[in-house]
Amino acid sequence: MKSATISSPNKSYKFAFTLIELLVVIAIIAILAAILFPVFARARENARRASCQSNLKQVGLGMIQYSQDYDERLPDSWYGAGNGASDATTKYKWMDAILPYIKSTQVFTCPSASEQIYTPAQKLTAASDNFYGSYIINAVNWQEEMSLRGPGSGGFILPVVEAPATTLWVADGNGQFHLTWGNKNDNPPVTKNGSGQRQLMGAATSAPIAGALVERHLDSVPVLFCDGHVKSMKLDNIVKTNAAGYMSMLTCKDD
Repeated sequence: MKSATISSPNKSYKFAFTLIELLVVIAIIAILAAILFPVFARARENARRASCQSNLKQVGLGMIQYSQDYDERLPDSWYGAGNGASDATTKYKWMDAILPYIKSTQVFTCPSASEQIYTPAQKLTAASDNFYGSYIINAVNWQEEMSLRGPGSGGFILPVVEAPATTLWVADGNGQFHLTWGNKNDNPPVTKNGSGQRQLMGAATSAPIAGALVERHLDSVPVLFCDGHVKSMKLDNIVKTNAAGYMSMLTCKDD
């Protein structure tokens, strides 16, 4: 056991730590670690959320620049025949449409989902949800006029959105590039995926569901709205329905 020595002209004194004192010190260190580690983890996730929100802000700017070149028409979720996902190697998607304006593939990847790396359509050699990046565009209610855009519809004109400041445009998700279901009767529930994160899309599974909105950042989802602003929201607020049964934030109507 280490000891401390104090010397004087005539005598030397040695002080040794007792076992109890050492245990007390270890206990204090353990308590401090238990307090500080969650704080550090939360600070790190806050930084990642800020980075994710910055990515979505750049996505919004890319969308607006695209619209200026195409008579206010915005890119569709995907282009061509089929369902947009099964033959991903030949499908041109909304990310591909705005890439020339953003000039960075990294913008499409959430820092907390680094495995979901966007690969431009012309470079794809195989279908995989991990090739679409992390962000998904709102293509909900595509069978009805309530939708911002339907698959293969050729995009929509931004002025048709009656409440752009409260309408979800693009959000943090689990690949597959769009959030989509046919009508209000298909509204999915909020469940938990295999990692314990809450998600909007389908039933609970052993793994995250592709195309789902996910509370990846401190139980919140970063959202780009149709007026260009970005903020993080709880899924419970995103999925609120109106009197007609539609999730209000996911339609183009002011409801």
